[in-house]
Amino acid sequence: MGSPGPCPRLPTPCVTSSVTPRSPPLDKLGRLRGVSRAARGNDRPDATTAANVNESPPTALVRGIGLRGAVAMNAITMIGIGPLITIPLVLGALHGPLSLVGWLLGALLALCDGLVWAELGSAFPRSGGTYGYLLEIFRGLRVGPVLAFLFVWQMMFVAPLTLASGYIGFANYAGYFFPQLAASPLALKAVAIGVGVVTLVALYRGINAIARTGIWLAAAAVLTLLVTIAAGFAHWSPHLAGALPAGDSLWNGLRAGLGQALVIAMYDYLGYNQTNYLGDEVRSPAKTLPRGIVISIALVATLYIALQVGVLGAIPWQRIVPLADGSLPAIAQHLASAMVERSFGVGAAGAVTLLVLVTAFASVYGNLLGASRIPYAAASDGNFPSAFAHVHERYRFPDIALLVIGLFALVASLFTLDQVINALTTGIVLIQSIAQIAALFVLRARGVKAPYRMWLFPAPALLALAGWIYVFCSAGAPAILFGVATLLAGLAAYTLMRRASRPRP
Repeated sequence: MGSPGPCPRLPTPCVTSSVTPRSPPLDKLGRLRGVSRAARGNDRPDATTAANVNESPPTALVRGIGLRGAVAMNAITMIGIGPLITIPLVLGALHGPLSLVGWLLGALLALCDGLVWAELGSAFPRSGGTYGYLLEIFRGLRVGPVLAFLFVWQMMFVAPLTLASGYIGFANYAGYFFPQLAASPLALKAVAIGVGVVTLVALYRGINAIARTGIWLAAAAVLTLLVTIAAGFAHWSPHLAGALPAGDSLWNGLRAGLGQALVIAMYDYLGYNQTNYLGDEVRSPAKTLPRGIVISIALVATLYIALQVGVLGAIPWQRIVPLADGSLPAIAQHLASAMVERSFGVGAAGAVTLLVLVTAFASVYGNLLGASRIPYAAASDGNFPSAFAHVHERYRFPDIALLVIGLFALVASLFTLDQVINALTTGIVLIQSIAQIAALFVLRARGVKAPYRMWLFPAPALLALAGWIYVFCSAGAPAILFGVATLLAGLAAYTLMRRASRPRP
């Protein structure tokens, strides 16, 4: 990791005090009384003020997430059920061993983008992630509030879609135990919505208990992949692993399917930034956030690549790619269960299926936790409806934001999985990815030295920018239309909100 530097001269200081109030005075909305969120520390310190990055700014929330909790929260959000339901889709885009290129390039893009998040997170260790970065870096410019609002606006669409993908995947794997579910789309939707309700209930409590639960859920997620990988290598065949279609070549295969494969791979890698949304609840965030990002990406990328290699050598990939009508063959619907059953028997397959369900729950658990802090951060600044700034009186978490995002996700569960994946991927690119990378260049141009600085700047940031543009253009016309339409709708909403807030003569 990059060595910590002095606290930068920022509107929102990265560090101010080593003491975090346990019960700060709050107003009726549960916000710090008498001060704005941006002023909850010493305003605009110079470079010699509070240089110790182990210190944390005061916050109305509880700082209960350390490095282990940060890695766990990122990992469970990244892993989830994603690779266990999307490997057939990746193989359909990049045949046979070419699929490994998709996972490797996805890991590279995730790492490059993760370094952007690491530097910005160390400079602005507050809840809200991209929202806070855009607002602070472009403070004083008209574009700052607009970009920050648009990010929160789009996340109100994207976050429920992300959660819905996990709920749908859970319901699909539950069909291994209850085959009648697969025959009833209505029953699958009911299970997906039920999982969403349980997730809401599980997160409706204090952050210390959530962080501890997150570590156990992360362990279950990693164990799931390890067992599935072991099943793949138990009867692994190098002949199967290296098989390409007749007449196919490296260049032709990559040209035909790399874009779609990278869209799917990035869906599976997303989540390495999860604790950046929880900055107000992270201990020593200037150190913890960068380390948590890099460690979680390295861990998950290793698991994904090993899983893909195991699948390639265990089952002929032609048997698990999508059919002509886009549907998946039976073996691909429960790929992990089928692999374990083939290697270790029905009993082991049942146990792994349970682990898969726990892993799916772990992912939505982490996603909903982080997503709820985004509108909370904006509302605390007065840039979103004030109800989202409300903090639970006893457990000190943003309860209204949690409930609204969670309920929207139940509605999103009514869509199909492929619709959800493509829409949520394009929905985050324009503001969260491209605008945020531009913000880092602005920060560097001003000479600000964040506690953590990206390695080899600007190469990783430029690679991340190129990668996200390529992903956006590869997602297909409907998904691109969704991303652009939500952005334009957000501009309209912002314009109306500004007009309504102007004093009338």
